[in-house]
Amino acid sequence: MARTHNNGTEEPEGNYVFALEIDGVAIANFMECSGLKTSTQVFELEEGGVNHRVHKLPGQSRWENVTLRYGVTSDTSLLNWRNELLEDGFQSRRNGAIIVKNNAMEEVRRYSFVNAWPVAYEGPSFAAGGSELAVEMIEIAHHGLTIS
Repeated sequence: MARTHNNGTEEPEGNYVFALEIDGVAIANFMECSGLKTSTQVFELEEGGVNHRVHKLPGQSRWENVTLRYGVTSDTSLLNWRNELLEDGFQSRRNGAIIVKNNAMEEVRRYSFVNAWPVAYEGPSFAAGGSELAVEMIEIAHHGLTIS
């Protein structure tokens, strides 16, 4: 749990414990996550005779793909999901969440996404004599991100 200071502010949680949940089922803990980003296009409108400002109007909103990197385990559920997409197309869309946990493994924040599907998978690189962890990557496209 975050430590609260005397002035009522909280100390942020560490960002090193997070998990992926798909359709309510915990899949795995991850080493790295990126792409938790949304943005809205801005259109500028210059109105004749109004010289002291430019009107700004919202355009289309978009969400970046979520990219997850994780150490290789015997669990192949994410690769199986990717293969489902290749065989069944959009029928393999799922809802899910990236869950940030504190040191006590309690949920601190949840980044939920809807209608997601894996758009890319990258297997580990291998080198004889290397001591690096074998890491896989999966990239997930989705139709929206909410934070709770």
